[in-house]
Amino acid sequence: MRSPSRLIPPRSEKGISWVWLLGVLLAGFGYFVYASSNTARYVTAALIFAFCVCVAVINKQEKRRLEGICSTRAEESICTFARSFSTRDVDTWVIRAAHQEIQQLMKSYMSAFPVRASDSLLDDLHIDSDDIEDLLVDIAARSGHALDETEKNPFYGKINTVRDLVLFVNAQPRLVTIRPSA
Repeated sequence: MRSPSRLIPPRSEKGISWVWLLGVLLAGFGYFVYASSNTARYVTAALIFAFCVCVAVINKQEKRRLEGICSTRAEESICTFARSFSTRDVDTWVIRAAHQEIQQLMKSYMSAFPVRASDSLLDDLHIDSDDIEDLLVDIAARSGHALDETEKNPFYGKINTVRDLVLFVNAQPRLVTIRPSA
């Protein structure tokens, strides 16, 4: 028997830190401004200021949109999310991993976004196809499912909602049982 999903391995932090990436970009920009003429400096500064204002406005609008969604789902949690699946047919580790990974992805806008199985990945959550692929890899790794021969999966090419994402990973073969560290 598989251990409870609350014992799922924690998510691994990976990738380049945004602080380092931002530092490198700022250093490169600083050198560019230093090496440029005065006119180029003013034009560059104006363009960067305009870009920053656009990014801030777009982020503010997205945060308001997500806050509106959260206000209609005030009482929902991972329990509500899990109840939308038949736990006899769907691995609870996949359900928990999917919920936690989407929470992590939405964290830059909302600290605890109430995910629903019916949420469209593209339209509701604004998750693009590259992020969906990363989600699949992370969810499969944490829940102990392989991502070999995904073309044979009945949900292949049909991932539109969070439910589809969970069912896709659930339909993949399981790896050797992951033992939680006590």
